[in-house]
Formats: sequence, structure tokens, C-alpha cells
Amino acid sequence: MHLNFGEKRENLRKAGVFCIVYMLLLYVILSLIAGAPYLHGFRYVLFAALLNALAGYYWHYDTRYLGITAFMTFFLTSGSWVQLLDHAQLTPYMVLGNMTFAGALWAGLLLFWVFIRQAGNTLGIPLLGKCIGNVLLGAGLLVLSLFNTIFWGYFAISRHYLRPDIVMTVYQTNLKEALDYLSSQPTSHLLLVVPVLVLFGLGFYKILHYVCQTGNPSKRSQKFTKGSLVLLPVSLLLIRPILFMSGQTTAQSFQRYELFRIIIAVRDSVRSYQDFAANKAKRQAQLAQLGTLPVRPGHQGLYVLVIGESNTRDHMGVYGYARATTPFLSQLAQEKKALIFPHAYSNHTHTVPTLTYALTEKNQYNQVKPEDAYSLTEVDQAAGFSTYWFSNQTRYGAWATPVTEIGSTAQHQVWLNGEIGESSYAAYHDGLLVEKAAKDLSQAENALIVIHLMGEHTKYPDRYPAEFAQFTGSANPQVDQYDNAVLYTDDVLKQIYQLASKNPHFQGLVYFSDHGEEVEQGKSHESTKFTPPMSHIPLILILSPAYQQQNPALYRTLSQQRQNYWTNDLAYNLLVELMGIQNLPLIEPQFTLGSPAYDRDKENLRTLHGERKLE
Repeated sequence: MHLNFGEKRENLRKAGVFCIVYMLLLYVILSLIAGAPYLHGFRYVLFAALLNALAGYYWHYDTRYLGITAFMTFFLTSGSWVQLLDHAQLTPYMVLGNMTFAGALWAGLLLFWVFIRQAGNTLGIPLLGKCIGNVLLGAGLLVLSLFNTIFWGYFAISRHYLRPDIVMTVYQTNLKEALDYLSSQPTSHLLLVVPVLVLFGLGFYKILHYVCQTGNPSKRSQKFTKGSLVLLPVSLLLIRPILFMSGQTTAQSFQRYELFRIIIAVRDSVRSYQDFAANKAKRQAQLAQLGTLPVRPGHQGLYVLVIGESNTRDHMGVYGYARATTPFLSQLAQEKKALIFPHAYSNHTHTVPTLTYALTEKNQYNQVKPEDAYSLTEVDQAAGFSTYWFSNQTRYGAWATPVTEIGSTAQHQVWLNGEIGESSYAAYHDGLLVEKAAKDLSQAENALIVIHLMGEHTKYPDRYPAEFAQFTGSANPQVDQYDNAVLYTDDVLKQIYQLASKNPHFQGLVYFSDHGEEVEQGKSHESTKFTPPMSHIPLILILSPAYQQQNPALYRTLSQQRQNYWTNDLAYNLLVELMGIQNLPLIEPQFTLGSPAYDRDKENLRTLHGERKLE
């Protein structure tokens, strides 16, 4: 039976009421977030309302459809709500983009399902159309729902919002490290994940069952159901302005939706990593065209760079911490054999993004593309230095990172922890690195030796031998364990220095950590949970008497700059200056500690790759 005039008018009335209520509710929410009336983005709100009204016709605008549509619009906007709960900066425009995008996705899924079902009916294969439609609807709903559930699952565990750099860290993490992270979280938080997953499963089943059982287009009139075949092109006309904004690329338009913004950000980071590896030959060829880079007189010799892991200066005795966690470094400082910099900060709180900047030309303050940035090992080799890389960190995770690429450029390499990111990463204490590097530390003549420690990475008790369990009695056992790990790192530095300083070619040792750690609150170094100690790192220079005598002006400048602020993305500049390498393609004296032109201070330095001021 065809729809009569009264039915058509009633359906139009319901559609009109639906659109008005949909738009009013959306603008009420946006105004509440803005704290004032917010009436922007009318076109996007209108088209989202029309799409959902069109889809609602097939479900008679019944109460369950209205409830499910409201729920799915809110649920598919989970990224925004979790940001609000985490007190992140969130503008009404961002919520507008997320809610209209979510509404368009939900209505688009329903209308696509109707189109497939009706195409099957029209072609005389209703069962096949039903199967294909149900499978595609289920797959689309599962993907969108699963990713939005992850927002809530991560929030349940961490009480914070899921950022792209957290996703990158997960991909670069091996199983053992992931288990260590989970075991360090409060049990109550982990238990919250279970009901979240159960609710997700039940909700997914209920919604899918409702849609497939009550929205059968074959129950409509023959004239109307055949007309349903034009729904897809009509829907595309409505959905296109929401998904694709004029004057913007597809990626730019899709980044208005939080889920896609994270996916695109992760994709771009992975591409950047891949490009860094792919451009290796290009960078080396460009350096070769410059010829052997000259080195200032009095700078040839052995340099040792020790990179710590998760070591916050707030727990180092040499920086004023109450416990004597650094007896060796404290003795050097007392004897004025080391330059201690109390205002050193990390450029990020995760290892890979931090060291990608620290060991290359790229920093937070220049416009160099990461994939085009020369690495420290590349430049040193171009200047005639031999390069060594000793690492207690996993060489490969889900993919080779710029850090592993930089290490793999070294002429001599030792990786203690496997090739594929297996759980053996925790099998060795850092002291084994000293044993592996002992011969080169003692005999290398004109070289850079990089030693990358596991340091104070969680779990803390795994980082030191039993005899270094010296600190006990804290109300928080993790504080004792962390301090023991710092004590062991101090001993490792002592062993490295004792070997290198006996080498007649020894010029200097530089020690800094990739990032700090939030020990007392148990937040580790997750960027979403940022606290100042996560960026508080040591920077310590131990320059030989011979180096000081041969380079008095540089040493005097460094001594005068000990109270200056510094972020470790400028480590490349510092090392190049210490080693006296000249004629580099990029010279940045304003970013170079040791240069009289150094102009960085607390106000113009940043961390989290430009997102936060120093604290």
C-alpha cells in the first residue's frame, strides 16, 4: 500500500520536529561548553540533523530509535567527553566538529545498510542483500565503537585522555614493558576496564539487533522501497559538507573528528620515521659533498655520551635530594670536576620523540623537517670521528624508530636486548654495557662512544642488582626502589668515567636523561599525566683537565652558563660544539650551550614538543 497524503504529512511533521529538536539540543550542549550562546556552524548541524531524520524514517522515529541515535551520537564523540573529564583545552568548535561528524557517521551507516538491503530486494536476492548489509553494518559499527571504547578504557586505567604520542608509545612497546606498565597501575583502575568491556559488548549486540530487526525496508511500500535506491547519492550530498570542508584537504577535514585526528597523527609520525630511514643515504651524500668536516684544534679525542632513562634530577643527591643517591657525582661536583646544570629539561616525556630531537639537528625551535635532520653519528663520522653505540634498550619495536636508525648508523654497535623487541629487554643490568664498552673506552682515540642505559625505567627493582637495595623505609615502596635504581646508575657512571678518564685521548663525558619520572604519584612519564618531574632531567659535563686547558674560553662560557635553562633537544648542538665540528650546514649559536650567543631561558623554552612551558 502506498503512503496516503495524511501519512506523508505526518512523516514530514515528525522529520521536521526531529530536526528542530536535534539542532536545539546540539546548540544547547555547545553553548554550555562555551559558557555563552553559541550559534556557529549552522550548515553542519543542519545537514547532520537532516541525515539522521532521513534515517529515522525507516525506524518510524520510535522511542528506541531516538534513544539509540542520541546515545550513538554521544558515544561516537567519546574523544571530546574524555577530554572534558581530563580538563583538557576543548573549544565549542572542536565539539561541534566531533558531534556533527559522529552524527553523520551514524546516520551514514544506517542509510548505507538500507541501501544494501533494498538493492538485494530489488535484484531478487533479498537474503544475500540482508547478509551483506548486516555484515557491513556490524563491521562498521564494531570498528567505530571499539575505538571509542578504547578512549574510555584508557581513561579508566589512567584517568587521562588518550593522546597520539601514547598510541605511538604502545606500538613501540614490547609485551614485557606493556605488562610492567599495567602492573604499575592501581588495581581498582584496571578492574574498571572489565565492566567497560562488558557494557560495550552488550550495547553493541543490542544496537545491532535493534537495527537489523526493526528497520526492514521491505516492510515499506513498494514505491517507497524502490525509491530507497536513490538514498545513497542523496545521502552523499548531505554528508559531504560535513565530512569534507571546503578549502581543506581530506586529512584536514577528517581531523575535526578526534578518532581520525589521532589516527592521522600516528600515521604522520610513522611516515616521518620511515622517511628518516629512507633519507639516510641522501643525508650522507649531502655531507660527503661538503668533504671532511674540519675540527677545531684541541678538540680531537674521545668523547663519551651517556643517555639515561627516566632519571629525574629531583631524586639525585647531587641536585639536593635528601638521600645520597649519587655519591660519585656528588664527589665530582664537590671537587669541581664536573659542571652540574640544575635547570635542564626534557623536550618530551617519551623516549623516542625525545631522542629523535636530542640526537639530530631537529629541535622544538627550528623548522628542520625530522626526516632531513642530520644525526649526531652522521655528522661525527663526516668529521672523522669513529662512532660507537652501546645500548641496553630494545633495538626494534613495531618498526625501526629514528633512535634505532641513529644507533644503526654507528660504525660499531652492541645491542644487548635482541632484534625484535622481545621481553628480554629487562634481562641485563646496565653494568653489562660497561663490560662490553670497556675496551673501547680505554683504547679509542678519536671517537664518540654513546652508551644508552635502561636506567630507571619501570619496573624499578629490575634495574639494579640486589646489593644496591640500600634505601628502605619510605611510605611508598616505589620511592625506595627508584632511589636504588638511581644509586646504581651513579655507580655505572663511575665505572664508565674510571675507564674513559684513564684513556690519554679522553676529552669529556656528557650525561643527560631522555626524560624524568613522576615517582611519588606513580604516574611514570606518561605525557597525558604530565607533572613537572617528568621533564626534570640531569645535565652533567665532565671535561678533562687537558680539554679545559686547550679550550679555556669554551670552558669558561659553559661554567658561566650553569644556571641557564636548557632542553635536551639541544643536545646535538651542545655535542657538536664540544667536539669542535665546523662548517656544518646548519649553525644555531642561539641554541648552543657553550656559545656566548646562547639566548634560551625559561620563558622561550618548551617541553612536550612545544605544548608546555617549563615548570
